[in-house]
Order: sequence, then structure tokens, then C-alpha cells
Amino acid sequence: MAPKNLPPAAKQAKILDWFRESMNVYTLKELEKLVQSVASINAMQVKEYLQALQDENLIRVEKIGSGNWYWCFMSDAKKSKENMINTLRAEESKMTALIAEAEKQIEQEMAKREEDDEMLEDNGMDRKALLEAHETLLKEMEMLDKDLACYNDNDPVEILRKVEETKRTKDCAIKWTDNVEAMQSFLFSILGDRAQVAATMQTTCGDEYVVGEGLKDLCPPA
Repeated sequence: MAPKNLPPAAKQAKILDWFRESMNVYTLKELEKLVQSVASINAMQVKEYLQALQDENLIRVEKIGSGNWYWCFMSDAKKSKENMINTLRAEESKMTALIAEAEKQIEQEMAKREEDDEMLEDNGMDRKALLEAHETLLKEMEMLDKDLACYNDNDPVEILRKVEETKRTKDCAIKWTDNVEAMQSFLFSILGDRAQVAATMQTTCGDEYVVGEGLKDLCPPA
């Protein structure tokens, strides 16, 4: 019997060795009795350990009739290792091809850069000077954009847009002012107490409502 304090991985290894040595096939019911003494686990844990071995393709499971049958022969283990080796070799070939393609692209890019540098030198320029000129142009464009934004205040199209936006905002404010005043009249018809209505309106509208005067004017006199 295996020690009870073994880690799960060690218990799985013991179960797998037992399968290979037994050279037999078992039902789940049989394994729930047999595996307990092999790995020092209780019957409730057997299915969990079997599932872990199945997930790693270390044991085989087939449904025959109304139940599952479990086994693991040495030939299955050998075939599994061969499949793993073939998979790793395929991955290695794929990675080798990708590395070769990357190296080829790097060489082509380096050759192209050398040609560009030679062409720039023939014209009395170099890459560093071009990068500095590009950075300078970007800064100039940023300054021009800021200057252009300042002229928007005098742009007729921009002025018209602001006028329309102001009108829409004012119309919306008037509409909601009418709704608030209608609500005030409705409250008075229910409560019948002006002081109580005024207190409720001030709580609801805050600084926009003045007791004894009502809502503040949208366009106060100059």
C-alpha cells in the first residue's frame, strides 16, 4: 500500500504503473475497490484520479455495453510516446522554418536599409538628418494646427454653428422650465400650502429656485 501522504502526481504514477503491470481491463466499479489500496485513496477519489490520467492520454477508456472499461498496456504507452515525439519533431520543423523566414526578412531589410543609406549619401543626406527634419516638420504642423484653431472664432461657419447650438440649448431650457412650473402648480393643487410647495421646489431645484420668486430667469437683464 502507498503512503497516504504522497502528492497527487505520485499517486497518479502509482496507479499508472499498476495498470501497466496488471495487463488487464477493468470497469469503474472494479477500480473503485482495487485502486484504493494501490494509491491510498478512498473510493470517492478513484474516478477523479482516473479522469486525470485519461485527460493526459495515459490510460485508455472505451464504452462497451452499458459501462466504461479502463486499461493501459505497455504497447499503448509506447505508441503514446511515439506520437508525442512525432508531434515535437513537427513543432521543431515548424519553428525552424519560421526562424529561417525571419532571418531572411531581416537580411532583406538590412540590405534595403544599406541601399537607402547609400542613396541618401549620394544626395548629400543621411538617415539621422532626415529623421530630425521629419520631427521638425511634425512640430511645425502642430503649431499651425493651434494657430488655425484660434481663427475658428472668426470663421462664419463656426459662428453659425455656435448660434444654432445656443438656440437649441435655450429652447431645451425653456421647455424644462415650463415643465418645472407645471409641476409647481400641480403640487400646489395637491398640497394647498405655498410654503410647503416652495420648500419642496427649493429642495428639488437647488439654487435655481428662489423662494417667493420662482425659477431664475434664463436671460437675466444686463
